[in-house]
Amino acid sequence: MSALTGIVKNGVIVLEGNVKLPEGIKVLVEVIEPTWAPEEEEEFTAWEQASDEAWALIDQC
Repeated sequence: MSALTGIVKNGVIVLEGNVKLPEGIKVLVEVIEPTWAPEEEEEFTAWEQASDEAWALIDQC
């Protein structure tokens, strides 16, 4: 069988198209790294840094 694509919604992988797989079939899931515009990448990096700093403050309490 060829590779299938889909997205995660509410923690469940939803395949694109009208794909029906047999119940109990084993699958291999590979995460496709998204590609972001440079300004989006900068924003994500800033949010990650802010999150790390917030956790560090909590650890100090």
